[in-house]
Amino acid sequence: MRSRRPNPQPLEVDAVKVVTFGTALWGLALLACLPNLSTLAEDDHLWWVQTAAMGFGLGLLGIWVCRRRRAKLRRGDAPAGRPPATGELPPPLA
Repeated sequence: MRSRRPNPQPLEVDAVKVVTFGTALWGLALLACLPNLSTLAEDDHLWWVQTAAMGFGLGLLGIWVCRRRRAKLRRGDAPAGRPPATGELPPPLA
């Protein structure tokens, strides 16, 4: 049996910023599609508008989820079974 390498340390990333940036990109895509609705409808590409709208909407939901998670981690209410916010990993399972 091969020995297992230890898990890498988690990256220090602010998920709220990442999700906000992605949501902004979906919002820009939606704004770019709106003036061209008639052309998109003629070419059967209305799914572009729907995709951008869903990406933006789910992004807003993602921002809310990430902000709640960040607040819980700062308070120390992290869910059981998750690595601590300090970057310290739990011991590996045998």
